[in-house]
Amino acid sequence: MSFRKVTKLIALISTVVLIAASAAMAADKPVLTVGTSTLDEKEIINLMSSTSGGNMMMVGLMLAQSTLPERVELVNQMAHALLFAEAAKTSGLESRPDIAFQIKWQTMQILMQAYFEQNSAKWDMSEKAVRNYYDTHKEEFFQAPAAHARHILSDTEGGALDAALEVYKTKDFAKVASEYSRDPGSAKNGGDLGWVEKGMMVKPVEEAIENAAVGSLVGPVKSDYGWHIIEVLERRPGRQLSYEESGERALQGLQRQYLENEIKVLQAKFGVTIDEEALKNLGGVPAPEAAK
Repeated sequence: MSFRKVTKLIALISTVVLIAASAAMAADKPVLTVGTSTLDEKEIINLMSSTSGGNMMMVGLMLAQSTLPERVELVNQMAHALLFAEAAKTSGLESRPDIAFQIKWQTMQILMQAYFEQNSAKWDMSEKAVRNYYDTHKEEFFQAPAAHARHILSDTEGGALDAALEVYKTKDFAKVASEYSRDPGSAKNGGDLGWVEKGMMVKPVEEAIENAAVGSLVGPVKSDYGWHIIEVLERRPGRQLSYEESGERALQGLQRQYLENEIKVLQAKFGVTIDEEALKNLGGVPAPEAAK
């Protein structure tokens, strides 16, 4: 890097440091006033930072290169937003139920994110902590037995038989599935259901997959969704995943544990009350009976 480039970089870093110091020491004296709304120096710099992806180096570069008229124009653009906001408030939009809800919900989301960022910084997410989570929760990292299966779903038994005959004739299950299957989730992938573990499919399909020989067609099988033609491509036995195989999931599990503990603490502190009677007829729509 040339001496000139180093000098420019030092100057830019110095500018960023000055911005941070100036913003920290700045009084609440407004730089921009529009009706009852104001923006002080720190808020203007924060707005500039948010429009540049939180990059204070970019803010420093922008300020180092902007003349006073250019800065006035920039703040004038901010003024336009405040003008519309002031107009909305004076016309009563702030109190309109849908707008009031959006303001309330967005405020809660911002506060939630800020709280999460502040407190999650205290969590021990070291490799030692993640490995300890894996060692004490090994049951979470057991890979259940599964079958890699694909299917073709038809509205009628006759349609399923036609699809099966087409598979026998063309020897191209994927092509037939993409043309015949009424399952939009799998048809575009040649009917592929991925690795199917126990409890993932409706009972008739699950039983058919369990009893199917690898490479043979099964069906038509009737379910609440229609008629299925099924093929099992391969099977895998259950096994314990190693730490190396579970690293990312173990990390997520530890994060989830911290989060659940945090929720318990907050529930004990603030309490949570749910009016189930109100939920029974939410929006005027009665809740259906839960499955037994």
